[in-house]
Amino acid sequence: MMNMNLRLPRALCIVCVSVLLAACATKSTQPPVQKAIAGKVSTQKTDGKQCVDNFDLLKKLNYDAFLKYRQQFDVINQSYDYYKTNDVLMENDPKEQMTLTLNDKLNMICERVKSQTYNEIRKKMKSVSKI
Repeated sequence: MMNMNLRLPRALCIVCVSVLLAACATKSTQPPVQKAIAGKVSTQKTDGKQCVDNFDLLKKLNYDAFLKYRQQFDVINQSYDYYKTNDVLMENDPKEQMTLTLNDKLNMICERVKSQTYNEIRKKMKSVSKI
């Protein structure tokens, strides 16, 4: 159980950092999605990839909303950095609490991004539906 708990925060950090780096990068030979899912736990590849795809799409649809969620991802990354720096000093209960909280918050932000992306696409399609 502890080995899995350590994998999830690492995967969480990889996804968040990759999302942020992919969003800030100018041009890359490897698609951002492949970068984001590299090294993730195999059971989470689909969810992580979809979150990254939604986040990338949101950047194109509504840059202000993208920046808002990017700030939220930054807070999670800062918390993960704190966790990673101090995990040796922590007892198991605080470690588990931080892991669960960070994973829950990441999932919540991914759902917010998904919802915002859907709403933005719906706005774009409104003009098409009037034809």
